[in-house]
Parts: sequence; C-alpha cells; structure tokens
Amino acid sequence: MKLENVKKILHGCRVAKTALICILGVPMFFVFSEVPANFIGSFLHVDPTYTGGLVAEEIVDPIGNASEKGGLVCYTVHQPVTGARWQKSAEYWQVVFDYNGTPVQKSEVVYIAVDNMAESARSWNFALKIDGAQGQVYDNDGSYICAAEVYPLNGGEQVKARIPLQDKRLQPLLASKKTWHYFDFGGANLGLELTKDADTLPVEARMVAQKKDNGKDAEDEAFVERVKKMYEAAFNEPSASDSSDDSVDPMVAINAALEEYGKKIERNPNDYISLANYGSWLAKKGGESSALKAMKLVKEAYVYLDKAAALCDGKEGEIEVLMNRASVSASVPEMVFGKSEVGANDFMKVASLTDNKVLKAYCFVMASECYKKYGQKSNAFIALQEAKKALE
Repeated sequence: MKLENVKKILHGCRVAKTALICILGVPMFFVFSEVPANFIGSFLHVDPTYTGGLVAEEIVDPIGNASEKGGLVCYTVHQPVTGARWQKSAEYWQVVFDYNGTPVQKSEVVYIAVDNMAESARSWNFALKIDGAQGQVYDNDGSYICAAEVYPLNGGEQVKARIPLQDKRLQPLLASKKTWHYFDFGGANLGLELTKDADTLPVEARMVAQKKDNGKDAEDEAFVERVKKMYEAAFNEPSASDSSDDSVDPMVAINAALEEYGKKIERNPNDYISLANYGSWLAKKGGESSALKAMKLVKEAYVYLDKAAALCDGKEGEIEVLMNRASVSASVPEMVFGKSEVGANDFMKVASLTDNKVLKAYCFVMASECYKKYGQKSNAFIALQEAKKALE
C-alpha cells in the first residue's frame, strides 16, 4: 500500500500524532517503572566469568556480507576468562557469531593468529572448527587439541563458542593482547594454507577489554535523532485536543478521546482503526496514572491493539493500526511488558508497506531500537542500515 496520500488516509485519526503521543506521553510512567528495575539491577551484578568474559572487540560486518541472508553481521571477541566458577572450564576464551537470520552454511572454520607466538610457516596458530553444536580446536599442524563448547541460539542466528585453555598449547592466548582471525565458512577444510600474502584478509581483534569508543555510537545516535525530527516535522499535525495551556489536565483530553473512540467501537466492534486508537489512548492514560494502575491500563490497551492488528491485515488503514501498536510497544518498558519484539515486527511491516521515505526511515530506526531492547543485535544493526538506505 503506497503512502502518496498518507495524510488523507490518516486524516481524522492522525496516526502520526497518536504515535508521538505514545512515545512522548506514556514515558512518564515508564520512567517511574524503570526505577525499581534499575534499582534491583544495581544489586544483581553478574560476574563476567559466567557470561563469557568482558567484551574486547565487536567487529561489525567482518567479511562484508552482513546484508545477505545468513551473512555474518557481527563477530565478538571476549577477553579470556580465568578462575571461572560453575563452568565447564575454569579458563576459557569466548567468541560469538551473530548472523542475519539462520546461516546457510552450518559449518565454519576460524583460523586464529596470536601476537605473542613464534611465527610459523603459516600465519595462523590455531583453528576453531564449528559444525552445528559441535566444536574442535586444532593447532597449525592439524593436530587435535580439544573440544570447544558451542551454543547455537535463536535458531542458529547466534553461535557462542568457548575454547578451554587448559592445554599448554592454548595458554599463550591468556597473555595475548591481539589476535587475527581468518574465516572459512562452509569449507571447513583444515589445513588451509594461509600465508602472509594470502588473498584471505584477516580481521584484527584485541584480547583486552578497552574503554568504549563512543564515536560511532554518537554518529548513529545523531542519525536516529535526525530521523525522528524529520518524522515529527512531516507528520505531527495539530488537533483540537492539543492545548498549549500547561494548566489543563491532560486527563481531560485523554478521557474525551476514549469516549469518542469508545462510542465508535460500540457502534461497530470490528472498527479496527477505532480499536487501535482506543488502545493507544488507554496506554496514554497509563502514562498519567500510578504504577499499578498504569500496568493494568497498558495490559488492557493491548486487548484493543491486538484485536485491531488481527482485523486490519491487508486492509486500508493497516498502517495506522500497526503504527499505534508499534509506538506503544516501543514506549513501554521491556522488563515489565516484554513488547519490544511486537514493536519491531510492526515497524518493519509498516516499512514494507510504505513508499514514503521519511516514514520508512523512521520505522526502520524505531525497529532498530526495539530490537536492541530485547537483545537482537544483528537485527538492530540491519534495521539501522536500512534506515540509512531509505534516505539515500
């Protein structure tokens, strides 16, 4: 469905305005509700030895195929762990593969060069071979060293591999400050002759956790803010319920809107646009309520939002409905409601339905933020790249 006449389609219900209400209005409750979560979290520090060690290097799109289905989006190298409790190995080293969906190739070999080992005929010292949920480590003569712990997650979209470091041949990794990684996906043939002038280019990774470089993050954050401002400028139409008088109780406008859409729903229980708007205004009311009441109102809001989404599939007004639910989902705290995945899916669906560049970019940006909230790092990266492409 094209959005050449988006303002006509959305006139009356004003989906853009509703989305902004959800994002800018509801967070008063959300800020409040995050306080106990953050307070509790401050006491629930998880030792890095349980989670794989401190992150030393995150390499985005390491082999240039992140945009392909099954491509490697991010390769994370952790700092080696020592003295780990309740783990299979007290000393281990973890690397993590994040893919764009389930990888086409089920096996891979990563050849690893270590900075503090004597140079050999080949430019790598160890090979990590992964095949499904199985892993083995070899030296550069092809001799087996040990098994690696391999944990495929999210249907194989993420693979965590831990190399035990008890064997003396692997212990130089504990003192290493830098490593180089060569990827051989699908081939899985040990003994690949990698020399200093080989065509296969290595990826360089530090082995010691560094202070985070915020340069790239700041650049992305600036882009996200620019897209949000473009969206607000393009779609934020004033309405009669808006008031510049700060003394006016926001509940007056909220209750008026709920009454208006409630009457429409009484006349037609399957009026999905009214259902979606009613749900959004309920969430807005939650933002102006106490924490306990807010939780009840937001839960009730999703009864209307979910019904509207089920009814609108493939119909005119689908964009408006999905934007209502997506915007509420992006606003509510993930730890309380767990709706970030719903928001990401809705934003991505709207992005696929519209030809409007600003709306498309905004939806990709918001989807990226939702993905981050529930730990989908690969999808967050891909959605942000799509947002940038939409404005080219």
